[in-house]
Amino acid sequence: MPIYTFNNLCKENTAIELGDATTKIFFNAASYTKENNLEIKDFLSYLLNGRATSTFTKKLEKLVFDKKSNEQFKGEYKMQALSLRDARVRGYEEGFALGIQRGEKQGEKIGEKRGEKRGEKRGEKRGISLGKQQGILQQAMESAKRMMQENIPIEQIASWLGLPVEEIKKLSEKN
Repeated sequence: MPIYTFNNLCKENTAIELGDATTKIFFNAASYTKENNLEIKDFLSYLLNGRATSTFTKKLEKLVFDKKSNEQFKGEYKMQALSLRDARVRGYEEGFALGIQRGEKQGEKIGEKRGEKRGEKRGEKRGISLGKQQGILQQAMESAKRMMQENIPIEQIASWLGLPVEEIKKLSEKN
């Protein structure tokens, strides 16, 4: 069948509808030859074969071409990529700050026992180290998630990022 339509029904009693007025429609482009409505048939054929034959599919193809050619759209797409990069940087910075904060707390405890100056130095070093480690790990994990979305093999991701295969598999199971 070329079209499947679903409504929200109760599993236990299919006479009871959720009543949220939502309908989900799935199109099976591979079955376009079985569709009676010519407009839908042409659309499904276009999705499957990439050839615009009707007025609607030609208009659709032109809209897609215009979007791909649109510099503003390209700019918005690039801005989204930059926004994701900025989020990674913020994650690194937050990890760095958290490491410094933890390091300072530990440094204060050590400083009370061994002297203020010695404790401050250790706390600062440890905080910077922890922050860098957390930021680097967080960035590597984000990169691993994106690579998995691109269907890159887990072993290759582990090799490239220097992460244990088990950690990447855990990420894979979470998503």
